[in-house]
Amino acid sequence: MRGRWIAALCAIFLITSTAAVFASAQQASPQVGTFAGGGTYVVHPDGNAPTVAVDLWYRAPSAGYDNATPGISRLAVAAVAASAPLHGTSLAELITRVGGSLSLNVYPDIVMVGVSVPSWQLAPVLHALTGAYFSPQISEAGYRTAVRDCAVAAAESHFDSDRLLQDALFVHLFSSGPGHVAPIPGSAQDFARIPLAQAQTFAQRAFRRSNVTLAITGSVAGQWLSSAAAPSLQNGVAAGDPPFDSTPSNANVDVTQVAQVTGVGLAWTGPPIADPKAATAMDFVADYLFDADHGTVATALRKRFPQSFINGQFITLHNPGVLVVTASGAPAPALRAAIADAVNAMQQPLGERDFQAARTAFIYHILSQTQTPASQADNFGWYGAEGNLEYAPSGESSEYFTAARALDPGYVSGTVKRYLQKPAVVQLISTPHGTTT
Repeated sequence: MRGRWIAALCAIFLITSTAAVFASAQQASPQVGTFAGGGTYVVHPDGNAPTVAVDLWYRAPSAGYDNATPGISRLAVAAVAASAPLHGTSLAELITRVGGSLSLNVYPDIVMVGVSVPSWQLAPVLHALTGAYFSPQISEAGYRTAVRDCAVAAAESHFDSDRLLQDALFVHLFSSGPGHVAPIPGSAQDFARIPLAQAQTFAQRAFRRSNVTLAITGSVAGQWLSSAAAPSLQNGVAAGDPPFDSTPSNANVDVTQVAQVTGVGLAWTGPPIADPKAATAMDFVADYLFDADHGTVATALRKRFPQSFINGQFITLHNPGVLVVTASGAPAPALRAAIADAVNAMQQPLGERDFQAARTAFIYHILSQTQTPASQADNFGWYGAEGNLEYAPSGESSEYFTAARALDPGYVSGTVKRYLQKPAVVQLISTPHGTTT
């Protein structure tokens, strides 16, 4: 999916041709509505899909509403899934029993719960999912399970250079707000210090029905709404939270950090989601330069350094968005120079022929990445939570692809000049014995 933060997934819940891609994109427009008690839903049926995906997306800062409790969103969302009601089964256990998968992803400003199950399991799974999160309750056993598995995730994060770089870039790129705090703390003790009662209070505020964007895609039954849980009276807040923005830092950022892994990352703040054409231009730049298979920079680096790896994406946020590029497997100075030089070169318009080919490839890449029910649900939830549901890539006729087809070389180069001038830079270096400071 485009514009997405590197996912922070709890460990216990890990469970063509061009013509075909364009044909499958020709689907009915999504059905969008509002629950009686508040909250938004979007449904995108696809009768050809054998599965159905259901996502709940909430606006909720990962470190709490005062940004003072790193990891609380991750802990709370995991604990609710692991908590069984009295004489009942936890959501995590139910999804395993029906042969589905459960994903819990936490980002600085939003949190997501997603399930993918066989289509005939939609009704009981939707009821269990909405029942668990519209009226969240955390049991002692669920809390202990969540603390344990989130601690494992914290330990694993020390060996994920992409995530370390991305988190570090955001911490330095923003002086305050959710972006200034990593969604997954680096220490297991950060999770253990959060009391059950505090996690419960956070869950009840964040996961209320009025704060949700619910997305259902795939083989959807006509009467799906009757399977959703009734609104909770104790969470009777009619309005959802506004988007949680972060404040960009005015300082020049060029830092080196000691870590278990090595790599280098560059990041620039970009347009908000309210400017779809500019945001799409940034997606185009990321695809053209940094697509893992065909991007110009990725291809050139592989020829020069066969072990190199590069990952670039524009993360579409409410305000501002962020272009992030991370790289490893080659000397940091060479990686840094290749990334910066390529971005700077985009200030000059591409030739018309090259641009047309690159834009066609870009549109194909986006369409091919949004074909499964799970990826479609992710798109609707992400863009809805960030404040522009209509912009979600949902088919060739959607607003996203209208913006993509309207791009031209001059507009793209002008967008690069406006936003991509001076990046924040973070380099990770390892110590001789792999210790960190």
